[in-house]
Amino acid sequence: MTTDSGSLANFSTPSFPSGTKTAYADGWFNITAAGVSGNDVPYFRFFSGSTRIADIYRYNSNGQLWLRVTSPSGSFVYTKLIAGSISMTAWHHVTMRVTTNGSKSTVQVWFDGVQKYSSSAVSMAATSLSKVQLGAEHNRQKGDEYIDDVVITRSP
Repeated sequence: MTTDSGSLANFSTPSFPSGTKTAYADGWFNITAAGVSGNDVPYFRFFSGSTRIADIYRYNSNGQLWLRVTSPSGSFVYTKLIAGSISMTAWHHVTMRVTTNGSKSTVQVWFDGVQKYSSSAVSMAATSLSKVQLGAEHNRQKGDEYIDDVVITRSP
């Protein structure tokens, strides 16, 4: 990570063993400054190879929490998880669990201890997971945030 203003930073787990089906990510986030309007500040991003298959983020324009899943066709499917604005300069507990199984994948999301999403019928473009990432993938996702007490586990 970095303390340089305007810099891009992310970190991820080492590559999961081949055939990993389930990963669980839990951590505390404090977004202190939103990035570019119309973009987002990510919490957790789950990958299968180089494809981001599921992630949750705070949308900069209105502060809402969103889930984005990559469908089998490669397009994104968006689900709003919190309609109101997530407060900035405050710590929030974020948890996400993903189990890949093609059209019958499971995604669960908790925000500040409250389950915001749970489905075992999510159609996604993956049957295995390769890593979990925190932080931005490109400059338009930048925002200032602190991250603490992160736990990421996986199971076959």
